[in-house]
This record gives sequence, C-alpha cells and structure tokens, in this order.
Amino acid sequence: MKDPSVAVVGGGINGSGIAWELARRGYRVTLFDKGAFGAQTSATSSKLIHGGLRYLEHFQIGLVREGLRERAWLLEHAPHLVHPIELLLPLYSDSSRPAWQIGLGLTVYDALAGLRNIGPHRRLSSEDLRGMAPLKPERLTGGFSFYDAQADDQMLVRTVVASARRDGVVAYEFAPVLQLEMRGLTWWIEAEPIARGGFDLVVLALGPWMNDFLGEHGIAHQAHLTLVRGSHIVLRRKIAERGLLLQSRFDGRLFFVLPWKSHTLVGTTEVRHEGSLENIRPSSKEMSYLLRNFNSYFDPAITERDVEYSFAGVRPLVGSDPDLGKISRDYTIEEGDRMIKVFGGKLTTFMALGRRVADHVDDAFGQHRKAIPATFVKLPD
Repeated sequence: MKDPSVAVVGGGINGSGIAWELARRGYRVTLFDKGAFGAQTSATSSKLIHGGLRYLEHFQIGLVREGLRERAWLLEHAPHLVHPIELLLPLYSDSSRPAWQIGLGLTVYDALAGLRNIGPHRRLSSEDLRGMAPLKPERLTGGFSFYDAQADDQMLVRTVVASARRDGVVAYEFAPVLQLEMRGLTWWIEAEPIARGGFDLVVLALGPWMNDFLGEHGIAHQAHLTLVRGSHIVLRRKIAERGLLLQSRFDGRLFFVLPWKSHTLVGTTEVRHEGSLENIRPSSKEMSYLLRNFNSYFDPAITERDVEYSFAGVRPLVGSDPDLGKISRDYTIEEGDRMIKVFGGKLTTFMALGRRVADHVDDAFGQHRKAIPATFVKLPD
C-alpha cells in the first residue's frame, strides 16, 4: 500500500516546515505556493529568532518556553542560518517600567531557556550603554543586555524548502491553487500552470491569505485572523554591533534597532491592515513614525535620505482585540474532512508547528509515524 499523499498549500516558513516534517515521516508530500517560496510574509519579519520577552507581560509562559526551546534547537542545528545577537535594553528616568521589573522579567526569560540559554542577562550602567551604541545621554540611567538570535528569514525558508525537496517533497512555486474540491475520499487540486492531482489530505497554511482563501473556496472554519501590517526601514549604515529593544516615547510600543548585515534595521510598526494583500508597502505615516522614534534615542538624527530601503508585511494574528498588542502570537489548528487548517504561527516556532500538524495528520490516518532527523542543506550564499 502506498504511503498517504498530502498537499500543503502555502510555501512560507510554516507551510514549508510542515511539508518537511511530513516528508520525514514518510508521507508523499506536494507543496504549493502562488509566488516564490518565502517571498511574502516570511521575508518581512524583524529577522529575530526569539522567545518573545514581551509575551511574559501577558503571562504567555508556554509560548515563551516553546520559542526559547526552538531558538536553542535552531542555533544548534542551523548555525549557518541562525546566530546569537546581544540586545541592549536602556532605561530612562521616565521609563514606564522600573528596573526591578525589567530585571525580574529577564531573570524569568533566562530561567525558561534553561541550560540551553545563550547567555545570562546583565545590568549595565549608562556609561556602558553609551559605549555600545550612540544613545542620547538625557535621562539615561542604565539598563540591561540579554540574548536572542537573528536569521535571514527568506534564506531560512529557501533552505527548508531545499531540505524538504531532498527528503522527497515535490514543491511548486508560482503555482496558485485555483480549484480545491472533495471528490469521493480524495481532495482534487488544480494549480497553475501544470500542477494537478488528487490527495488523501490537505493542509492549508496560507498565513494572512487564509481568510480570503477559505472564503473563495467555501470552506467552513472557526478561527478568524486579524491582519496586522508591520513595516521596517533599513538604514544605509550600521550604528552598532548590538541590537536595541526600545519603547516608543509617543505611544509606548516596543520597537527594535538591529544590526542587519552592513546596515541597521528599525521596526516594526503595528497597524491593522485592510484591503489588498498584494504589493504591501510601508505608509508614509509609518515611515515618519519609525524615523521619529529612532531620532528620539540616537544622535545624529536621520532623515529619509539615510534610508537604504524599506519593507512591510502582514502578520496573521488569531483572534481580535481593539489593542493589537493583546492579541496572542500563538497559532491555532483546525481539522476535519481530511483537511487541516493552520491559523497564525511565528518564524521562531515553525519546526514545533510542523510537528504539531504532523501529529494531527498521523491521527487522521490512524498511525503515529516517527520522523527521520532533520538536517538542513547548505545553499550557496
């Protein structure tokens, strides 16, 4: 008897990770994406592999622990793709969070990482901080440093797809699914320009396109996504070797200033997104917001002339709340009628999500399968 066939629709980090996990469990897997693999949402992140320090404020301990576990695994198994980064967290006389609270949060963050922590957080003086980054001295009282990790997000996706292909996945990019219907016990898929066939089970992992796809194909679902646009600017020069986690002085949101290759990455915004998901771009208001926040902390001031390029992406968050920061960054999985629907998901936890979805696939076919070990191919630079 042949191994069951599974179609995975959506070739971002989560869809490609799911396809790879299923192939390593012995399923016959075909992966579809309407564009280039990893060129949409997965290529527009803040480039961080992290546990989510700020999630501790909302007591999302399980989500943080999972992220830190996956961070450690990626650092060990994909050092050519993921590397540690030290982050500075300055404190000011007018900071909304006192030093003891930040220190407690970092202590918990280190503890949740356990023995595989990259390094312990440490307290820094204002002089220490100004020696590490060109921060303005006004009201600076000191701060902390801690560790997370950084990755080239699009290269990570391309590497996962290449690894999945090596392990048996048939992968089609620039192949939008035009038809998806149940014929007897088989899901029939037609995708442009030549990909078509019947599958025993379908996994949908379409990121922010999930709502539209389900509506177009008349597929029932319980979860609903809130779409949030996040924009970044990339400065021409690198201002520091370490990253910084800062709080906006205008609305209290956290944002990052990160070394990115020979440049500096500043972001992200968080704006409810409505309308088309094609050709997402930062708005002029978001650009001004990022420049203004950067200039409130650093000398010399920058203008749009200092921006090498900018980019924006739409994140799919499960649930809704007037305060976007309160919506969970966790994922939700729905199943039924030999179809599994994945809502949400993060760059950091794509391997964990792949295992979770593959367990649901195993349950659907009544047999738990053990995956062969995951080893990443090395693509040329």
